[in-house]
Amino acid sequence: MGLWSDSKIVRVLSILKLTYRRLRLLKVNRNLLVYLIFLVLSIGFWCLQTLKEDSTQSVNFRLEITGVPKNIIFTSDVPSKIKANIKGRGFDFLEQYSSSEEQTLRISFDNMLRKDGKATIDASTVKRMIQKQTGNSLSVQSCTPSSLELFYCTGKKKRVPVAFGGKARVGLQHVLCNIILQPDSVDVFAPTKLYDSIDVAYTERTFYKNVEDTLTRKLSLQHIRGVKMVPDSVKVTICVDLFTEKTIAVPIYCENIPQNKVLRTFPIKANVSFHVSATMYNSISEKDFLVVVDYNSIKKDDEKCQLILRGQPFGVSHVQVSPEYVEYVIEQAD
Repeated sequence: MGLWSDSKIVRVLSILKLTYRRLRLLKVNRNLLVYLIFLVLSIGFWCLQTLKEDSTQSVNFRLEITGVPKNIIFTSDVPSKIKANIKGRGFDFLEQYSSSEEQTLRISFDNMLRKDGKATIDASTVKRMIQKQTGNSLSVQSCTPSSLELFYCTGKKKRVPVAFGGKARVGLQHVLCNIILQPDSVDVFAPTKLYDSIDVAYTERTFYKNVEDTLTRKLSLQHIRGVKMVPDSVKVTICVDLFTEKTIAVPIYCENIPQNKVLRTFPIKANVSFHVSATMYNSISEKDFLVVVDYNSIKKDDEKCQLILRGQPFGVSHVQVSPEYVEYVIEQAD
């Protein structure tokens, strides 16, 4: 039996006859009808001629790494696909890629070169593997990415704190109260070569200026090549409030004083002025500051000694101690 059976030929002739009758019923200009027929034929011949010529097309291959041991974790991004530029005739492309099924390139983990937590496969090998799938009728010209370099670890991880890697500048009459990171720590997976060098994870470098209200943003963590962080982003809340000025009297203490001596200052308290947010105003007291005189810094002929601010609470700014110098006497202890 030939390619066309008698029943098929009869069916095609019937369709052509029916089409001709319908066209006769339409009041179509014969010249226009002839023009359309030749136009269709011309397009058909053009398509056939184009399919005979060589062309270069891009074909995507879904990448699949096979045979990966259960204890291996990739700490760098694995490309989801490889794009290949392939040269060949149109007919060959139709024959090879007429199926709607997605092309898949499978690379065995065992066939990759592994050293110091890095698995690689060179460009020539990738190109050769794709060429094997396309057959001899098509020629692979280039691939993107051309080679593979994947970092991995054997499941080893550690927990490190997260730090804000950007800057926040508040507006006038405002004060920065706090920067809250959620979560405040992340799990780090890294090859042994990088593992011990990572002690903190920083958010991406961002700069916020003239912040006058609490600001919340989701920020990615700074990428370290060959390192995987879980999660790879955190919620950052920059707490801002209106500030007010406050002044409190703080006792003056002496440090490094010998046991057989007593140092007395005049006055015995110093005024500490600072800026603080309105919400923290009532919670700040003299116990949150430490103002001292360093006995070792006093010279024999000095009439006054300098006051030093040794401690202050978080959330205050523009701290000033007044007076800066005070009179003193040193007495022998009983």
